Amino acid sequence: MRVSIERILWLREELSKINRERLEDIEFLKNGIVVAISKEALDKFSLTGLSNVDFITSEYYKRHPTNA
Repeated sequence: MRVSIERILWLREELSKINRERLEDIEFLKNGIVVAISKEALDKFSLTGLSNVDFITSEYYKRHPTNA
């Protein structure tokens, strides 16, 4: 496998940008469709101390589905 150092640095910066946003201000998409995330999931996750990226990669948002 060949890995571009520039690509790694770019990815790291992109993840950092996501983590600098307020979680409730992010509109997450899956296959181009907005993922509905409950306020309960956002509120409970805010107490974990984890990052916005962790919210998605851990699939935390799926544990508290929205009623929409």
